[in-house]
Amino acid sequence: MISKKSDKLLFVSVFLITLFLITNFSFSAAAVSTELEVGDWLIYEVLESNDTENVFYGAFPPLTYFGNWSVVVGDKIIFNLTSVTEESINGTLFFGNDMTNTTFTNVRNVDAAFGLTIGIGSWNGGFCANASDWSNIQSTIQSTNTTTEEASNYEHSINENPKFYDVMKFDTKDYFGQFTTLFYHKTNGVLLKAVTLFGSYNLSIEIISTNLEIEGYTKRVSMDLSMILLILPLTPLFKLVYSHYRKKKR
Repeated sequence: MISKKSDKLLFVSVFLITLFLITNFSFSAAAVSTELEVGDWLIYEVLESNDTENVFYGAFPPLTYFGNWSVVVGDKIIFNLTSVTEESINGTLFFGNDMTNTTFTNVRNVDAAFGLTIGIGSWNGGFCANASDWSNIQSTIQSTNTTTEEASNYEHSINENPKFYDVMKFDTKDYFGQFTTLFYHKTNGVLLKAVTLFGSYNLSIEIISTNLEIEGYTKRVSMDLSMILLILPLTPLFKLVYSHYRKKKR
């Protein structure tokens, strides 16, 4: 006899696959960034998640079933790159913590995008989007109830080093029931944060550590430099006023 939990899991699985085949008969693979190499890794912390088990199907083709997975708040999702070619970024995908975890091998970036719902329509950005092709990506998703925004001063801490980043923000509102917000680094295409909701499925993650050099800046330095540039031209005036003040005192 099938349990209510299994029945619900089966229903969600069939619904997801059916929706995918209707709206995404062919996937859009992100071109490989020249900055990515075998051995690179990305670690994300789970900020929010549904409390049920999830199925993981890869993108079509071939729509591979990898297994079931689940996470709770505070768990990690880790993508370790094992293969980088012109056609695909592949790696091992880890879910969980030191005590309870699941690992899938030979997972394409587009598989991660589809399996975790961190893609939009036929575009499967996943963990590593094609940062050299933002305009084409926007064209691909133009009919998906998605707004795109180039944003500066996105504050985030990576490797315990808080900085500000220039990002591409994708915000999808009710595309066949999908609500997704993605923040990608504008220059190298690394996913910084994802918030996604589809039916009972819910996942929010943000990157906390990586071996990659991700370009960012500190706002304090930027502000200090602006103040210096503002004050420097006024220095002679300050000197003149001070000199006049001293003469009057004498």
